Amino acid sequence: MIQNVYINGLSGVSAQPTFDETFLNGNIQEPAAVYKKGVEPEYKQFLNPTASRRFSRLIKMSLVAAQKSIAMADGVMPEAIITGTGLGCLEDTEKFLAALIENNESMLSPTAFIQSTHNTISGQIAMMITCYHPNYTYSNRYFTFESSLLDGILMLQDNSCKHVMVNAADEVTPSVHTIIKRMHLWDRNECIDQRTNMPVTIGEGVMSMMISAEKKNSSLAKIKAYKLIYKLPAESTIEEQLKRFLKEASLSVSDIDAVVLGMNGDPSNDCYYEPVRSVFKDSTQLVYKHLFGESFTASSFAYWLGAQIIRTKKVIPSCVLSDKNRAPKHILVYNQFRGKYHSFCLLADVEV
Repeated sequence: MIQNVYINGLSGVSAQPTFDETFLNGNIQEPAAVYKKGVEPEYKQFLNPTASRRFSRLIKMSLVAAQKSIAMADGVMPEAIITGTGLGCLEDTEKFLAALIENNESMLSPTAFIQSTHNTISGQIAMMITCYHPNYTYSNRYFTFESSLLDGILMLQDNSCKHVMVNAADEVTPSVHTIIKRMHLWDRNECIDQRTNMPVTIGEGVMSMMISAEKKNSSLAKIKAYKLIYKLPAESTIEEQLKRFLKEASLSVSDIDAVVLGMNGDPSNDCYYEPVRSVFKDSTQLVYKHLFGESFTASSFAYWLGAQIIRTKKVIPSCVLSDKNRAPKHILVYNQFRGKYHSFCLLADVEV
């Protein structure tokens, strides 16, 4: 059980119009590319045009999302910037490797190499807002965003920080998409729950969240409980773990109004969600990867979705697997990957 952690700022750039939040009003985008490419905002409204020419798409998306997240949190300066990214700045990595080959490993510009490192995103955000506090990065497979959020929560719990920015960022390039398809990973033309209107492919996007131990008028939701399990303990089931998790938060299964599941259409992955769906058969069941795509940090949009549903008191119809028409006061976010990397997060209305 953790002390309440409030989400005071939240912004995302994704394959859907999440930055301007028209997605919440039913504006659903169908991908124009073979993978789910980010719907980018008009950068000149937020970034210096001269400086932004040096930045890759992923960095620009991260900078504008961070700006909006801070603005929503009343402009407070984060005392730590933590970013989770699975593959880092792929576009700059490709530029550097291509130049390496074309120039026979000589006369290379260091810019693309410097901006291709995983920690570039946190560093650029810190420079943009003139933040002298720590900034660092997690790259931890399917716990990438979850590890970043856990670190931020722990900082608030031990009072080492009052305000923490937690980010998630991953991008896709045509060559990476080709490699992913060749590996038969994430992009196999499979559909969630075998529903043809819910196909899942690889996606990209960034999400920025300002969390604090302080409740504000701008608070969207609160994180009431949080837990990560890499592998289930021997002779334990996911149902037992979930019920124990809720009991520690002084809640029961019947208190959960909605559950957000990280199903991606892969039968070897989604079979692990079936026991959870049975446990929460009386709760509204939601999915999101058919809209935002699959990636190492795709789960960050489950948190974005859950917090926005609590804030607006509206369930997005395109995300619904099973609708029980319950007022969303408690939402459970559950993600896993093929029986490992289990993450539970209990989101609640700030007034509950």
